[in-house]
Amino acid sequence: MKVVKIVILEDDIYQNKALTRYVQTICSSKVYPNCKFDVKTYTNAHDCIRELEDDITFMLIDYYLINMEEDDVLTGGDVVDIVKICSPKCEIIMVSSQEDNAVKRTLINKGVKEYVDKNLNSINRVGAVLQDLISRKISIA
Repeated sequence: MKVVKIVILEDDIYQNKALTRYVQTICSSKVYPNCKFDVKTYTNAHDCIRELEDDITFMLIDYYLINMEEDDVLTGGDVVDIVKICSPKCEIIMVSSQEDNAVKRTLINKGVKEYVDKNLNSINRVGAVLQDLISRKISIA
């Protein structure tokens, strides 16, 4: 049985819970009988980075990450840099309201697999992208 590790990093608690529930619904052994899903969720970059594992399969990251408890402010781009070192095979989906096309291109060049704009339909888009990536990953295995 293939273990698929998914990490969600979203600082907005409501968005985090909604995205986590949705991912847990579409990523289940009922949908993918040969897979076991391990979904972890974080609301700040520092905790996520401290607990990074080297075998994360997919990561969903918000670009703007607010953390009042830390002096240094990390963006999703900063987290991408660290993930690519600690878990180089991890496929990253950036989910954000960040609209600067230059930043989007930079993130793609850093290795972000997909960039999903946050809007009313973004959760469905995240689901479609994630399911496509999972299907590709398990067909290769």
